[in-house]
Amino acid sequence: MILWYFRADPMTPIPKKPDSVPPPPAKGRVGLILGSGGARGVVHISVIEALLEMGVSIDLIAGSSIGAIVGGIYAAGGLETCKKDLTVLRRDELLRLFDPVLSLSGLFTARKTMAFLERYIPRGTRIEDCPPPLGIVATDYETGHPVVFRQGSLLNALRASMSIPGIFTPARIGCSLLIDGGVSNPLPVDVARSMGAEMTIAISLQPAIGRIGLLPAPPKRGLRLGRLAGHLPRHPQGDDQGWLKDAEEWLATGKPEAGDREHRPNIFEILFRSIDIMGYANTMMMLTAHPPSVLIEFELPEVATLDFTKCGELLERGREAVHAKRHEIREKILKERS
Repeated sequence: MILWYFRADPMTPIPKKPDSVPPPPAKGRVGLILGSGGARGVVHISVIEALLEMGVSIDLIAGSSIGAIVGGIYAAGGLETCKKDLTVLRRDELLRLFDPVLSLSGLFTARKTMAFLERYIPRGTRIEDCPPPLGIVATDYETGHPVVFRQGSLLNALRASMSIPGIFTPARIGCSLLIDGGVSNPLPVDVARSMGAEMTIAISLQPAIGRIGLLPAPPKRGLRLGRLAGHLPRHPQGDDQGWLKDAEEWLATGKPEAGDREHRPNIFEILFRSIDIMGYANTMMMLTAHPPSVLIEFELPEVATLDFTKCGELLERGREAVHAKRHEIREKILKERS
């Protein structure tokens, strides 16, 4: 598989490494690869914690979409606080993180979501200053090529990497229009390799489709429009969100269309299911071309893409997955570095 990369922040010079930065370990740098997958990516938090508890030193991180967000928060030192906030996050608080906009390119502007991330990542944080080094993947809308951020504003890079097509409006950085990194590279093992990783631990959130097949009635993804009614802007003609209620009724009646015997999925179910299928296919190609030293997979089809209210369960499953792989991690990672 051929992947293309270009520097997303070409005007910023690469800074010299400060003398205080310790040299890489004598035997093999460990790269952690955090895959895309929406709210399922909460498992990345407990995976990082469990690896550190095992004594695995994370020398660099390559992440896409939610994987980039968790990796960025960890590198900025805000992971523990973020975890505590997510475990008590209520649904009404979650809904307030989305700021609907009357736009042809996406449902939400992501301003409130980015303000939420600033609780854990100071606004001026730059990628090149983060320990460990980060590789954050987004996708160039025009070319379809992956874009890897290795320097520049961390928050700007995350805004690009998390821009789910149709949900968040694309990010404009320089002359490039950028969308979710999971579109082009949902599990960037190759990025970690290019950053100098000799041993890699990949966390994939995509295997569910391959394991359960294309179900006739796949699990619903995302949040229903009706739950967002109280937070959307008023219709320009002032009908008190009547237009939204009509849209909700149209999308979620559950009634089959004329001539159909079964319910057809709505636009958002199709959108998220398509992203899952695309992510699965790209992940399988990546694993074939760049097999990691250790692969940890999760089957989480019941977790909606934007539903961050199941964090307690997801955190526990992350720990369980690392525990199940502990012997392989010791054999392939820890022994190699001893």
